[in-house]
Amino acid sequence: MRSQVANMEPNKLTGCRALRSQPWLFALVGWLPPLMTLLFIAVFELGTPQSLPVGVVDLDHTSESRALQRYLDASPALDMRHPYPSAREGSEAFQRAEVLALLIIPQHFGRDLRMSLSPKAVAFYNSQYLLAGKFISSALTQSSMNFAAEAGVVLRLGQGYALPQAVAAAAPVRPQITSLYNSGMSYARFLVTTITPALWQIVIVVATLLTLCWRLEKAPLPDTFSARSYALWQLLMPISLLLWFQGLLMLGLYSYFLGWSPEDSIVWLAVGMALMVLAVQSMATLILSAVANKIRALSLCAAYLAPAFAFMGITFPRGDMNMLARVWGNLMPSTHYIELQVAVADHGAPLATLLPPLLILLLFLLPFPLAIHALPKQLTINPAEQVS
Repeated sequence: MRSQVANMEPNKLTGCRALRSQPWLFALVGWLPPLMTLLFIAVFELGTPQSLPVGVVDLDHTSESRALQRYLDASPALDMRHPYPSAREGSEAFQRAEVLALLIIPQHFGRDLRMSLSPKAVAFYNSQYLLAGKFISSALTQSSMNFAAEAGVVLRLGQGYALPQAVAAAAPVRPQITSLYNSGMSYARFLVTTITPALWQIVIVVATLLTLCWRLEKAPLPDTFSARSYALWQLLMPISLLLWFQGLLMLGLYSYFLGWSPEDSIVWLAVGMALMVLAVQSMATLILSAVANKIRALSLCAAYLAPAFAFMGITFPRGDMNMLARVWGNLMPSTHYIELQVAVADHGAPLATLLPPLLILLLFLLPFPLAIHALPKQLTINPAEQVS
């Protein structure tokens, strides 16, 4: 077998041949990333969480307490049809995670409301469930404020107020919170457009390593730097173009299924995606040149890029991260691409704002020549590492 490998002509070891000979590589640069994008779009299709279970302990059993429950149940985010006879039973159900929140309406709630004594209903939710807890808290607050305002209007009408004065007295200020760049508060547009670039980055690094290892197992690389560079250009150029096309296809899927529409020219995102592909390939080549082993290189790349979604600053502000998280995030190309995507898609930012992430992505290409020079001349085939 080694003689067959040695006799194979190096100029025929191109990226197109690697795609034909490796089904997993073809899947990575072909249909798998668009399929993952469609899967995430389907998962978050509703855009916002709905019918989150909330337990109710009604210790008052008056028309006012039932009216409060109807107001809360009218919110699409809440499902209040989980009654419990006592606070103890409700608490046990809450601890078993049968419900995500627990509302306790105290005794004399209706009486105190009629007497304008501002009764308080207590709600508990588990903040460890970050998304569900925040959404339940927001829905409970908004619905209870609406109930309080209407109840105040009814009480003041009964006291002889005219309708305009009753409304002004019950709710002098009606706050309205509107998301600046996501007015529909759609979690689909918020999460899908950030999760998929993080996963796409992992696809790029795995596809690059599989291609490089395939080439190094088939025949030795040339000795001179110029000949090596030309051989790797022949090898990686088709892979890079297909990966870049995947990124453009993801933008099209965002637009078609999520109504995603960038505020500025999509050309900047196309340029940023091309630089991100090259930046990740540069890092993959550098890691393989350092360890000279397929399995170790894949493991290191997985450890290097796994925290991408957490560290790119979308779900948690980068300014509040500790130093290690900020440095790790800066070392990943996806962090800077997401910065560019937010600037283009949401802010419609000027060129001065777009240049820093583009230049940082260019900096990732600086180790590429060193990595090409340091690549092992050839890798031995380990039968235990082959996938049938």
